[in-house]
Amino acid sequence: MKTVIALFDTAADAKYAHDALLLRKYDRSDISVVANDLATLHEAPPHAGQIAAGALSAILGSVAFSVPYAGPVLAAGPLLGALGSVGSEEIDQPDWLAKALVKIGVPEPEARKYSDAFNQGGAVVTVRTREIDADNVARLLAACGAVDVDERLRPESRQRPTG
Repeated sequence: MKTVIALFDTAADAKYAHDALLLRKYDRSDISVVANDLATLHEAPPHAGQIAAGALSAILGSVAFSVPYAGPVLAAGPLLGALGSVGSEEIDQPDWLAKALVKIGVPEPEARKYSDAFNQGGAVVTVRTREIDADNVARLLAACGAVDVDERLRPESRQRPTG
């Protein structure tokens, strides 16, 4: 099994990707979402089309909680279980998400990049899949609006798009 990870600008974009994965019959228990811009869940991304219609109000099976470095956070899927095993004292650290990502199979250097990008805003989606399907999942997430995490971490790219 392999864990595919993607960064999205908004929770709404991540929800769109989540729904697209479900439509393609990926198992809900293999999909994780963590987002900290919860206000966007009520906005449909412009490319969402019919998938997002009426579906952005919440991610089923998700839990909302507060993290000092990220504010209100919504998490769902295997990542939520990993967050439970990270421990409350570690949740207070800026790399709390990286620790949880490592626990679900994301290599540590990659987990740190996504954690840093998440702390700047946006949402992270992970999908646990068979090795043979990993490229297809990555292409689907890209088609759903995933952003380049390396580009996002460049100092000149730290301002989020305004529309």
